[in-house]
Amino acid sequence: MSIPTGFLERLIPGDLPLIENWASFLLIFVLVFYFRLSVSMGFKVFLFAVLCLIGNYFISLVFPLWLVSLIIFVIAWIGQFYGHKIEGKKPSFSKDIQFLLIGPAWVIHKTFK
Repeated sequence: MSIPTGFLERLIPGDLPLIENWASFLLIFVLVFYFRLSVSMGFKVFLFAVLCLIGNYFISLVFPLWLVSLIIFVIAWIGQFYGHKIEGKKPSFSKDIQFLLIGPAWVIHKTFK
């Protein structure tokens, strides 16, 4: 994957590249937040996250994952601010950092509705 995982590889026995990465480690804390909001939302986010981890693994076999991730990150933030400009509303996360996690919950709720 993109961030060196030597520490996690030593910590977790076996050869499990989908688990031996920092995204999986941080996902634990993110899932605690979503499961506290709603068990249903927690499972939906978990499913989406697992699909993303699998996708990242296969992307990393073909392209440098850090570069693909950086490109997606920049394009997504440009889209985020452009969407807020069209809406005429200031992004909510500027008031409270937890809204960075509420936004994806809102999108997942609308997607599965």
